Amino acid sequence: MTNGIETIAVMGAGEQGREIACDALLAGYRTLLEDVSEHRLQQAADWIASVSGEARSRLVLAGKIEEAVREADLIVEAVADEMEMKIEMFTIFDKFAKPNAILASSSRSVSIADLAEMTFCRERCIGLCFNSRDGQANALALVTAFHTSPETVARCQEFGRRMGKEIMVVPDREFTESR
Repeated sequence: MTNGIETIAVMGAGEQGREIACDALLAGYRTLLEDVSEHRLQQAADWIASVSGEARSRLVLAGKIEEAVREADLIVEAVADEMEMKIEMFTIFDKFAKPNAILASSSRSVSIADLAEMTFCRERCIGLCFNSRDGQANALALVTAFHTSPETVARCQEFGRRMGKEIMVVPDREFTESR
Protein backbone atom coordinates (compact mmCIF):
# COMPACT_ATOMS: atom_id res chain seq x y z
CA MET A 1 0.00 0.00 0.00
CA THR A 2 1.39 3.39 -1.02
CA ASN A 3 -0.05 6.34 0.88
CA GLY A 4 -3.36 4.51 0.97
CA ILE A 5 -3.70 4.38 -2.81
CA GLU A 6 -4.12 0.84 -4.09
CA THR A 7 -7.06 1.12 -6.48
CA ILE A 8 -7.47 3.71 -9.22
CA ALA A 9 -10.73 4.39 -11.05
CA VAL A 10 -10.57 6.22 -14.35
CA MET A 11 -13.81 7.66 -15.67
CA GLY A 12 -13.68 7.99 -19.43
CA ALA A 13 -12.07 5.51 -21.82
CA GLY A 14 -11.09 7.93 -24.56
CA GLU A 15 -7.47 8.45 -25.51
CA GLN A 16 -6.48 10.23 -22.30
CA GLY A 17 -8.44 7.91 -20.00
CA ARG A 18 -7.03 4.75 -21.52
CA GLU A 19 -3.48 6.12 -21.27
CA ILE A 20 -3.96 7.04 -17.61
CA ALA A 21 -5.41 3.59 -16.90
CA CYS A 22 -2.54 1.88 -18.74
CA ASP A 23 0.11 3.90 -16.85
CA ALA A 24 -1.58 3.05 -13.54
CA LEU A 25 -1.70 -0.65 -14.44
CA LEU A 26 1.96 -0.67 -15.49
CA ALA A 27 2.82 0.96 -12.13
CA GLY A 28 1.10 -1.94 -10.36
CA TYR A 29 -2.15 -0.28 -9.33
CA ARG A 30 -5.44 -2.14 -9.40
CA THR A 31 -7.27 -0.14 -12.05
CA LEU A 32 -10.93 0.17 -12.96
CA LEU A 33 -11.95 1.85 -16.21
CA GLU A 34 -15.47 3.15 -16.83
CA ASP A 35 -17.15 4.77 -19.80
CA VAL A 36 -20.77 5.25 -20.88
CA SER A 37 -19.88 3.74 -24.26
CA GLU A 38 -19.31 -0.01 -24.16
CA HIS A 39 -17.66 0.22 -27.57
CA ARG A 40 -15.14 2.85 -26.38
CA LEU A 41 -14.50 0.82 -23.22
CA GLN A 42 -13.71 -2.28 -25.29
CA GLN A 43 -11.48 -0.27 -27.65
CA ALA A 44 -9.54 1.02 -24.63
CA ALA A 45 -9.18 -2.52 -23.25
CA ASP A 46 -7.90 -3.74 -26.63
CA TRP A 47 -5.43 -0.85 -26.82
CA ILE A 48 -4.14 -1.61 -23.31
CA ALA A 49 -3.76 -5.29 -24.32
CA SER A 50 -1.63 -4.18 -27.30
CA VAL A 51 0.66 -2.31 -24.88
CA SER A 52 0.81 -5.05 -22.26
CA GLY A 53 -1.14 -8.28 -22.07
CA GLU A 54 -0.32 -8.51 -18.38
CA ALA A 55 -1.69 -5.03 -17.75
CA ARG A 56 -4.89 -5.91 -19.64
CA SER A 57 -5.34 -9.04 -17.55
CA ARG A 58 -5.44 -6.86 -14.42
CA LEU A 59 -7.77 -4.20 -15.84
CA VAL A 60 -11.31 -4.17 -14.50
CA LEU A 61 -13.97 -2.77 -16.82
CA ALA A 62 -16.65 -1.14 -14.69
CA GLY A 63 -20.27 -1.34 -15.75
CA LYS A 64 -21.43 1.64 -13.71
CA ILE A 65 -19.71 4.73 -12.42
CA GLU A 66 -21.03 4.17 -8.90
CA GLU A 67 -19.42 0.72 -8.71
CA ALA A 68 -16.01 1.96 -9.81
CA VAL A 69 -16.11 4.97 -7.50
CA ARG A 70 -17.01 2.90 -4.42
CA GLU A 71 -13.87 0.78 -4.76
CA ALA A 72 -11.31 3.46 -5.63
CA ASP A 73 -8.77 5.23 -3.47
CA LEU A 74 -8.10 7.68 -6.32
CA ILE A 75 -10.77 8.65 -8.85
CA VAL A 76 -9.65 10.40 -12.03
CA GLU A 77 -12.18 11.87 -14.41
CA ALA A 78 -11.00 12.00 -18.01
CA VAL A 79 -14.17 13.04 -19.81
CA ALA A 80 -14.81 15.85 -22.29
CA ASP A 81 -14.03 19.36 -21.03
CA GLU A 82 -17.63 20.37 -20.47
CA MET A 83 -18.23 22.03 -17.12
CA GLU A 84 -21.71 20.54 -16.63
CA MET A 85 -20.42 17.01 -17.23
CA LYS A 86 -17.52 17.50 -14.83
CA ILE A 87 -19.80 18.93 -12.15
CA GLU A 88 -22.07 15.91 -12.53
CA MET A 89 -19.07 13.57 -12.24
CA PHE A 90 -17.76 15.25 -9.09
CA THR A 91 -21.25 15.16 -7.56
CA ILE A 92 -21.39 11.40 -8.16
CA PHE A 93 -17.85 10.95 -6.83
CA ASP A 94 -18.72 12.90 -3.69
CA LYS A 95 -21.84 10.80 -3.10
CA PHE A 96 -20.38 7.32 -3.69
CA ALA A 97 -16.62 7.52 -2.96
CA LYS A 98 -14.95 6.04 0.10
CA PRO A 99 -14.41 8.55 2.93
CA ASN A 100 -10.68 8.95 2.17
CA ALA A 101 -10.77 8.78 -1.64
CA ILE A 102 -9.10 11.50 -3.69
CA LEU A 103 -11.22 13.12 -6.41
CA ALA A 104 -9.18 14.25 -9.40
CA SER A 105 -9.80 15.93 -12.71
CA SER A 106 -7.49 15.60 -15.70
CA SER A 107 -8.88 18.81 -17.21
CA ARG A 108 -6.62 21.57 -18.45
CA SER A 109 -9.46 24.03 -18.96
CA VAL A 110 -11.77 23.64 -15.95
CA SER A 111 -10.76 25.02 -12.57
CA ILE A 112 -10.26 22.36 -9.89
CA ALA A 113 -11.38 24.96 -7.34
CA ASP A 114 -14.74 25.24 -9.11
CA LEU A 115 -15.16 21.46 -9.15
CA ALA A 116 -14.10 21.13 -5.50
CA GLU A 117 -16.80 23.62 -4.50
CA MET A 118 -19.39 21.07 -5.68
CA THR A 119 -18.25 18.56 -3.03
CA PHE A 120 -18.22 18.11 0.71
CA CYS A 121 -14.56 17.06 0.53
CA ARG A 122 -12.76 20.03 -1.02
CA GLU A 123 -9.55 19.04 0.77
CA ARG A 124 -9.39 15.80 -1.27
CA CYS A 125 -9.89 17.41 -4.70
CA ILE A 126 -6.95 17.95 -7.05
CA GLY A 127 -6.12 18.29 -10.71
CA LEU A 128 -3.89 15.63 -12.29
CA CYS A 129 -2.76 16.96 -15.65
CA PHE A 130 -0.70 14.33 -17.45
CA ASN A 131 1.82 15.23 -20.16
CA SER A 132 1.48 18.78 -19.00
CA ARG A 133 4.95 20.17 -19.65
CA ASP A 134 5.45 20.91 -23.35
CA GLY A 135 3.92 17.56 -24.28
CA GLN A 136 6.45 15.55 -22.27
CA ALA A 137 5.07 12.06 -21.76
CA ASN A 138 6.60 11.77 -18.31
CA ALA A 139 5.19 14.98 -16.78
CA LEU A 140 2.38 15.27 -14.23
CA ALA A 141 1.11 18.58 -12.89
CA LEU A 142 -0.66 18.39 -9.54
CA VAL A 143 -3.06 21.33 -9.66
CA THR A 144 -4.15 22.40 -6.19
CA ALA A 145 -7.11 24.46 -5.10
CA PHE A 146 -7.09 26.62 -1.99
CA HIS A 147 -8.55 23.81 0.15
CA THR A 148 -6.49 20.91 -1.26
CA SER A 149 -4.79 19.31 1.74
CA PRO A 150 -1.05 18.62 2.02
CA GLU A 151 -1.95 14.94 2.55
CA THR A 152 -3.79 14.84 -0.79
CA VAL A 153 -0.80 16.43 -2.51
CA ALA A 154 1.61 13.96 -0.85
CA ARG A 155 -0.51 10.95 -1.83
CA CYS A 156 -0.71 12.16 -5.43
CA GLN A 157 3.03 12.88 -5.54
CA GLU A 158 3.69 9.27 -4.53
CA PHE A 159 1.17 8.10 -7.14
CA GLY A 160 3.00 10.11 -9.81
CA ARG A 161 6.45 8.95 -8.70
CA ARG A 162 5.36 5.33 -8.80
CA MET A 163 4.21 5.93 -12.38
CA GLY A 164 7.63 7.38 -13.22
CA LYS A 165 6.34 10.91 -13.78
CA GLU A 166 8.19 14.19 -13.34
CA ILE A 167 5.97 16.03 -10.88
CA MET A 168 5.27 19.70 -10.41
CA VAL A 169 2.76 21.21 -7.98
CA VAL A 170 0.92 24.24 -9.30
CA PRO A 171 -1.81 26.31 -7.64
CA ASP A 172 -5.04 26.28 -9.68
CA ARG A 173 -4.90 30.06 -10.16
CA GLU A 174 -1.42 29.92 -11.73
CA PHE A 175 -2.30 26.88 -13.86
CA THR A 176 -5.47 28.57 -15.10
CA GLU A 177 -3.57 31.76 -15.98
CA SER A 178 -0.97 29.81 -17.99
CA ARG A 179 -3.55 28.05 -20.17
